Amino acid sequence: MGRLVEKKDYDDLLNALARLPDDLDWRFEHIGGGDLERVMTARARELGLTDQIFWHGRKPQSDVKDLLANADIFVLASKIATDGDRDGLPNVLMEAQAVGVACISTAVSAIPELIRDGDTGLLVPPGDPDALAATIARLATDTELRKRLAAAGAERVRTTFDLDAGIDAISDALRTDSVPHTKAAA
Repeated sequence: MGRLVEKKDYDDLLNALARLPDDLDWRFEHIGGGDLERVMTARARELGLTDQIFWHGRKPQSDVKDLLANADIFVLASKIATDGDRDGLPNVLMEAQAVGVACISTAVSAIPELIRDGDTGLLVPPGDPDALAATIARLATDTELRKRLAAAGAERVRTTFDLDAGIDAISDALRTDSVPHTKAAA
């Protein structure tokens, strides 16, 4: 899931997929559109990946939920675009973790605040398709690691990034007995 734009770095993701071991059975499904749609589908064709990649285009949220429910791994290869554009804390990562999908992403912007490498997901350096390929292969072949990361990621999203938890944290930070309360009359 995600827009096909430079900062999402689908080019490195496709290069990583092309480097996966030949004996690894995988498929990549993408929901979303964007400026690079034609470029990425052409790149997948150049890399000989068309039989393993499914470009669904823009779909309603219900289709996104169905795709996530059937996913083993969610990968977001974010980077800082040439114009400086970058992801902050991508909703797609939180959505994937919230439904219990193990995530791989890059150590860009606020992503490491959500994904703690080896604890709630796996992180690779941006712009490194070799590291991304190795990490995808590792997670694809290690069922126990995938389950552990998925469960830890889901728990972290629920306890730390949930709207109610965030509001409670702000409320607690603002509430203090050491601040004198005064009334003003007009």
